Amino acid sequence: MNTPYLILRIQDEEEIREEISRKRDEFLDVYSFYIQTRLVWVRDEVRLKAYELRILDPNFCFQI
Repeated sequence: MNTPYLILRIQDEEEIREEISRKRDEFLDVYSFYIQTRLVWVRDEVRLKAYELRILDPNFCFQI
């Protein structure tokens, strides 16, 4: 089984904010798709996106 890794090269606070914004958008897109479909593999992707967002923003909290 392959383990996904999140590799970022962030130089400053502005880049962190931009990356958080991108990850938040990705998360919301996938979550919206999950709400529409209720597919298990999409739910797993929602969890992955939430994990990636949590790494960048420790204040982010989500439960499914």
